[in-house]
Amino acid sequence: MNLDGITLHCITNELADILKGGQISKIYQLDRRALYFRVFNEKGIHHLIITLDDSPRVYISQHMPPTPDVPTGLCMFLRKYYENGRIASIHQLHLDRIIEIAIDILDISGRVVSRKIHIELMGKYSNVIFTENGMIIEALIKTGKDTKALRTIAPKEPYDFPPNFMRMNPFEFTVDELTAMMQSGGDEPLGKWMLKRFNGMSTIVLNELSLRTGLDKEQLVLSLTSQAIISWCRAVEAFGKELQHASGAYVYTVQKKEIIFPLELSSMAQYPRRHFNLIEEYLSEYQSTHRSLNGGQEELQKKVSKLIEKQKRKIKRVAGELQETKKMDTYKLYGDLLMIYAYEKHDHEKSVTVKNLLSPQQESLLIPLNPAYSMTNNANRYYKRYAKMRNRKQKSAELHEVNQNHLNYLYSLEYALDNASTKAELTDIKAEMHQMGLIKTSARDKMKKEFSQQILTVSADGLEIWIGRNNRQNDFLTLKKAHPYDLWFHVKNQPGSHVILSCHRVSPTDRQITIAAQLAAYYSKARNSSKVEVDCTLVRNVKKPAHAVPGFVIFDKQTTYIAEPKNWVQE
Repeated sequence: MNLDGITLHCITNELADILKGGQISKIYQLDRRALYFRVFNEKGIHHLIITLDDSPRVYISQHMPPTPDVPTGLCMFLRKYYENGRIASIHQLHLDRIIEIAIDILDISGRVVSRKIHIELMGKYSNVIFTENGMIIEALIKTGKDTKALRTIAPKEPYDFPPNFMRMNPFEFTVDELTAMMQSGGDEPLGKWMLKRFNGMSTIVLNELSLRTGLDKEQLVLSLTSQAIISWCRAVEAFGKELQHASGAYVYTVQKKEIIFPLELSSMAQYPRRHFNLIEEYLSEYQSTHRSLNGGQEELQKKVSKLIEKQKRKIKRVAGELQETKKMDTYKLYGDLLMIYAYEKHDHEKSVTVKNLLSPQQESLLIPLNPAYSMTNNANRYYKRYAKMRNRKQKSAELHEVNQNHLNYLYSLEYALDNASTKAELTDIKAEMHQMGLIKTSARDKMKKEFSQQILTVSADGLEIWIGRNNRQNDFLTLKKAHPYDLWFHVKNQPGSHVILSCHRVSPTDRQITIAAQLAAYYSKARNSSKVEVDCTLVRNVKKPAHAVPGFVIFDKQTTYIAEPKNWVQE
């Protein structure tokens, strides 16, 4: 999601209108890169969230997000210095991607002091910095003087604006003023010239201005005629006036990527678009669509995705080693033939051509030799290569199986994370990853050994069907909760939930079995397929090998059904 200076300008106006005069009643640090402020004013309670994930943004959520049980040090600091403060103003600086929130609060001496929150939404350099009297008192992300950061961000350091902050707001100038600037411009392309001097400029804006004026943004400023320059400057001025009356947002879908802008764009008329009365409505929808529980879900998904790619590279490397071992029989043949012809004097030659007496055709064979060794020694060297390849083949085959099993396990984690919808489920997955050594946890982040046993349950004509939502729940269901004569379902050869039809007291009907199979198909990686193979067997036939990863089982005596994925939970 793109948030340029112009879009952020409209977001700032909406925030200022909604949060005007609000009091900060509660503060939480949701994760390493996200903060939550509960703001109360005459309009009600508002849930302000600032997140610096892959799409840095600030928005008002419809609901209070799940919050950590233990506050961080930063959270405690913010509660001390900002909680119960009143929002005096919210404004954008220089049309840049910086929002400044001024907070008035009583200090311990009873004086009203003004503290500020600087929200910098600048891609990988995004940050939230807290200041008082121009000095930094805290920051969400700190950088030291000895780092390669663009500036020092640490308590007791003066707050400096980001590089390029002093670029201008193009909509604060008249046509004549803009024209004078451009006429003294250099030999730069028009688009680059605008980007270097003005905030709020982006590829989207430049494309729109190019379409409206008929000027190529790659054309050199020096080559523009006076009439062309005036035309461009008038378009910029008109664009600024349109923004003064802009409300809501247009969201364009371009190659599965959403582009948000407060104005209807002629340059993007060919793409599907939606309109929102408020930009905040879209941002709230974006958050729910890209469901991220405290940001932790997204972070774990990235971690698992990287592990999957790493595991694939391992498998590819081992496959290459297995491919190499195909030469081992050739090496043994070379050794055997060199031993047979050892009586011939071919010492210290680079190669020898002999008849292959071990082949029915007895074809001629060229065998490379090391001139430093005799025929016998060359034969022994080939035998050693053969033995080495034989051992490698055995170990590589074993390693390939281990690596493939681990990849399948990572796929199961990926599936569980994609479908986690509650804080409890995410906590279970995080605890499992910690248990497996896939992530580290800090001392304050104590992982519980127990897990959420709120198993998803469906009633099928009087019989209960239990659905595991992650590997820990799958193990609990299959190995502890289920009766040996219950039926166990799982999608064939793909990550998915363990589904148990609790039927040990009665014989299930075909409809009950069908419902369970459809649920197993739905709660799997194959959810979007029209027909899915689902294995079914008695729980007693399902075993967990010693030292197996969570969720991994082996089974036999199964029946395979063809099922259409269906979520009976919603019905």
